[in-house]
Amino acid sequence: MSLPRRPLASLALLALATSPVVAQQGPPDSLVNVQVIPRDTPVQQVIDQMRGITRALGLRCSDCHVSREGGNLWASDFASDEKPMKQKARVMMRMVQAINGEYLTRLADLDAEGLDVTCMTCHRGVSLPQPLSQVLLRAHADGGVTAMDSVYDALRARYYGRAAYDFGEGTLEDVAASLMRRNRPDDAIHAYQRNVDLFGTSASARRSLAGARLATGDTTGAIGDLREALRLNPRDGQSRRALEALGATP
Repeated sequence: MSLPRRPLASLALLALATSPVVAQQGPPDSLVNVQVIPRDTPVQQVIDQMRGITRALGLRCSDCHVSREGGNLWASDFASDEKPMKQKARVMMRMVQAINGEYLTRLADLDAEGLDVTCMTCHRGVSLPQPLSQVLLRAHADGGVTAMDSVYDALRARYYGRAAYDFGEGTLEDVAASLMRRNRPDDAIHAYQRNVDLFGTSASARRSLAGARLATGDTTGAIGDLREALRLNPRDGQSRRALEALGATP
């Protein structure tokens, strides 16, 4: 669970609540109101764990803990259970503990050395660990292709090169296929075309666009895309066979 790193994102999240202090200038000496982390865990170890969680979720300490005297992290009321996000974090921590302590240990043939599920395993920098295709389809449902394009561009600008989202050509392909199944062929073609624009050397992206055009009755456009796919990859048997089936020369 992690977005871009934020400064001092340390004691964030979960059940690690430490004692509330007034004008505290550094970490507390002991843990208070801990319900998941063992009570005798060294404070520094908890701080390190919280830093990892904030990076994994892309959140800040104040998302789970009650901030005091804005700017002074150590004056936060870490013991408070006021924020719902802290309760959710405890549930997620227990889930991770169960996966590592119970379920992975049942896989007798698993080479589990160094294999631990962490927040980062699923979240990879974002608080809601959804595949990019789902995020885009939700944006489309809310605002059509304009909203979908806007979300894609914003996320690509922010996360490209990170592990948060898959910006490979398969993502927009999945989105387009879903839109076809939802009887939104024009929007599907839009998504396929964006894929072609982004992955201009991909014969597969061109061939998929051609398939969508054929489904909408645009045979001429489909033939053009299939020929382009074959130009990009002269060994593309699927495009060649599709052209032959349409009675068109490669």
